[in-house]
Amino acid sequence: MALISEESIRQVVEANDIVEIIGGYFPLRKAGTSLRALCPFHREKSPSFHVNPIRQSYHCFGCGAGGGVIKFVMEYEQINFPTAVRNLAQRVGIVIAEEISDTDRGERARLLALHAAVADWYHQQLMRSREAAPARDYLKSRDLNQVIAKEWKLGYAPQARDAVLTFLREAKFSADEALRGGLIGMREGETDPARGYDRFRGRLMIPIRNDYGEVIGFSGRTLDPEAKTAKYVNSPETPLFTKGRLLFGLDRTKRALIEEKTAIVCEGQIDLITAYEAGIRNVIAPQGTAFTAQQARLLKRFVDTVILCFDSDAAGEKAVDRSLPSLFDQDLTVKMILLPPGEDPDSLIRKRGAEAFAKLVTEATEVFDFKLQLAEQRGEFATAQSRSQLVKRFANLLAFVTDPILRRTIIAFIAARLDVPVEQLTKLIPPKPALPDAEETETARSVEAPLVLGETAAMLCRLAIANLEAREWLGEQNAVSLLEFGEDFAVLQAILESKLPAGPLFLASLPDRLQNTLSSLDLEKIPPNPLEMVREYWTGMLGQHLQMRQQAANSRLRLPNLPPDEIREIQKEVLDLKRQLNDISRPISTAKPA
Repeated sequence: MALISEESIRQVVEANDIVEIIGGYFPLRKAGTSLRALCPFHREKSPSFHVNPIRQSYHCFGCGAGGGVIKFVMEYEQINFPTAVRNLAQRVGIVIAEEISDTDRGERARLLALHAAVADWYHQQLMRSREAAPARDYLKSRDLNQVIAKEWKLGYAPQARDAVLTFLREAKFSADEALRGGLIGMREGETDPARGYDRFRGRLMIPIRNDYGEVIGFSGRTLDPEAKTAKYVNSPETPLFTKGRLLFGLDRTKRALIEEKTAIVCEGQIDLITAYEAGIRNVIAPQGTAFTAQQARLLKRFVDTVILCFDSDAAGEKAVDRSLPSLFDQDLTVKMILLPPGEDPDSLIRKRGAEAFAKLVTEATEVFDFKLQLAEQRGEFATAQSRSQLVKRFANLLAFVTDPILRRTIIAFIAARLDVPVEQLTKLIPPKPALPDAEETETARSVEAPLVLGETAAMLCRLAIANLEAREWLGEQNAVSLLEFGEDFAVLQAILESKLPAGPLFLASLPDRLQNTLSSLDLEKIPPNPLEMVREYWTGMLGQHLQMRQQAANSRLRLPNLPPDEIREIQKEVLDLKRQLNDISRPISTAKPA
């Protein structure tokens, strides 16, 4: 694979502000001269993730993750270095001058290109094909006009069993790539992807995008109300698409989520599109009927409160019950909207306007209160037996409410409503069970622990980065290998060996562990005389090192039965060390030669 030039990397790093990039993924809040947030790389309740706009770096004081803008995109998107650079370059319109063949672009890049091409093709089918008339009629019935269809790149999948496969062949994609991208399927026993069939046929196609706005999958809605197939069919799990990790619409709505600190959760994509286009922007939709632990954790980066807006039927209630453990586990406040019978956000907005839906949002009820009201309406308060079952259901949910004050408040509220002693309800709460994918979420991205720097190593690194003269002076000191002073001096060695100026590009050039280490250093409070300070620290450290070597040599001289040749070698070493100690004890002139 062709290498990206150092100049291209420099342009990309300089053109992408790290605060803007990270702030585009989740909210950052001002904290002195830096900004902070909950760390995206480990679970925590208090923010320890800091972004420094001056140094263009980030560091988590909880897990040790750190680095520059490229490293962040690599870690957050779980992509390699070239892909991160290209994504950032594309964002700011920088052209990377290199020719890379299709075979060298890598699977991810090929599959992204494939999905982008298919999304365009589906969209053209919707806009121009006679066969797509039912899809256009459906959109018209939902008040989704051509402008909205174009904005969301809605499409249509033809009925033919190999329509998309034929298109992809013409677009120079292989049948194997179509299979890996989840766009075709194969009958049982079939092994040749070229004999596969289109997964989506005769459906309205909705592209699914990642946080970065790239199409990574599709959701296809049937247009035949009498069809016996599933109403919606999603892309299968692929190298690009994992249903439980995505929130539909997040690439468009994240800014509104941050501003409102509240997410309105719609059950379907059409509900979300209708609400968004009606001016209600802080909306998202899970890629399924319930939240996973990973989706809840992702949402926590943007909001403090979640308002669930699921159908009021039995299926919607089950989806709520399955979602609550993951949402409570992230300490999110959960509320419920009570929709009129037979309505969803889409139909309500079309019939009564966005104001009617917005009014329901403002009247959203805290979830435990909502569920108690629902249970009372169903007569579940009527008998001691039904109340007992209700108490047990609430106790199981309370296991996921980890905040002690909030838990006590909710317990008191439920106990009062159900007329049971607080102590009895508290005793029924089981230990918090593990969520199905909580372990995977916790370890989704392992972070290599940073080196722990001693005081001298940390100060020398800070001075070498902050002051060019100090860095050059240290580079001229070749009396001893830096690693002889300890493993923590590997960072200083990397600084001195690099030909790049200290800054974001230099940070991006370091191995992960050194980036994590360097990003944790305080580079703002630098002494006013860095060159004098670096000489003082270096001289003191070198003097201690030479004295220790001298003591070790003298100890060896006292060993019995040493051969004469070895005694002479050790004596020579002692004299040499004494000379070096005398040299460094002389005052160092700081004056530059004329």
